[in-house]
Amino acid sequence: MSECIHYNKRTKKCRLYSTDCIYPSDCADRQKTKEGPAESEKHYKAAPVLEYAKKIGCPVVGIAGGKGNGKTYDLIRGYLKIRCETGEILRYLRRYRESISPKALQSLCKPQRQNLINYSKGKYNDFQYYQNRFFLVYRNESGEITKKDSKPFIVCSALNSVEASTGADEGLCSAVFYDEIFSREKELPDEFYQTMIFYSNCTRNRQQYCPLVLVGNTVTRNCILITNFGIDLYSCEKGQISVVKNSKKEPTIVFEYCDEVQVMKEAAESFYSRFENDRIKMIYKGDWTVSNYPMLPYQTLQEAAELVCIKIITPAETALRFRFMKRNNQIFGYVCKMQEDDEKYICTMINKTYLYKQPRVYNFLPAKGIFKQFSRLVYTRNVYFESMETGEYFRDFLKNLTGANQLINVYK
Repeated sequence: MSECIHYNKRTKKCRLYSTDCIYPSDCADRQKTKEGPAESEKHYKAAPVLEYAKKIGCPVVGIAGGKGNGKTYDLIRGYLKIRCETGEILRYLRRYRESISPKALQSLCKPQRQNLINYSKGKYNDFQYYQNRFFLVYRNESGEITKKDSKPFIVCSALNSVEASTGADEGLCSAVFYDEIFSREKELPDEFYQTMIFYSNCTRNRQQYCPLVLVGNTVTRNCILITNFGIDLYSCEKGQISVVKNSKKEPTIVFEYCDEVQVMKEAAESFYSRFENDRIKMIYKGDWTVSNYPMLPYQTLQEAAELVCIKIITPAETALRFRFMKRNNQIFGYVCKMQEDDEKYICTMINKTYLYKQPRVYNFLPAKGIFKQFSRLVYTRNVYFESMETGEYFRDFLKNLTGANQLINVYK
């Protein structure tokens, strides 16, 4: 039997928590032929993690990976096949209304034309996007539609629109596919709650398996939606599949941080690696995007005096220490991780909804002006960081801080 594609040679175990090959047919498809790489080696394959989630009865599947490795393509291909076989529709979800415009989604189904011809046995050969729905159609040589399926293949919705809370039931569906869940911009308030309401509306009174599939590129490790499912993105390793269970030992989410696809990696790396920029490794390696954060020389930090410091709690429950420093009559901010004995130096704490409590009055700064001074230092780029990782934690904090829309743009 061919070796399982999830077999880890270092640990000598399958990444799907089995020493046996769970998907031998999938493994066989992955083998190279004389003509070149198999079709499955050209892009990411979602079938193994989806089948595994279905096997253990897990309702939610999360997939994170590099940009352009074929996550969305393979998922649409798989659900197109199901549509042609069973007639079930796919619910496609994005965060904002503008993300489901015809211009934004013009390439969603375009690569699937040949697959459509194959799966429908020539009955349909193209797609039509009309009123937030993709329909299967047949176009003649002049491009005119001569046949159109009465039921849509994909129904597209935006979480910030009215459709997210009412009228979401469109009938029997194969899955709810939430695309582009990771964003370096602000997420929606109560996004976890809104997503689960939408999922419930799509699957209510249904007995068949209908997963919620969450997919995103590795642009940020801060995602409140994923965190609410119990996944720590900072501890996920590439190629790893994690399963989170509740107190009753029932699986709640299967999450995969997928490996880069070799064929696409080689093509992208040959182009993007020449720029020697760590931030664009996300494109060809699937690494998490990290901004460039300014750091101070050790000598400069030693020469500065600390005026006051505040405690910051990030969405990942990491505690940071924001220090107001003064050197040569210039005030700047310095962000580092909290240590065990740092609590005695803290004057106040900030969570995601503004000041946690009123700070004590200090000579250099009025009590009500601490947050104003904090905002000014960030906005004028006078904040320095202990490390790049600390900078990412701080950025994730700003992303979810009430009233900080302008501040987050500093660290795009």
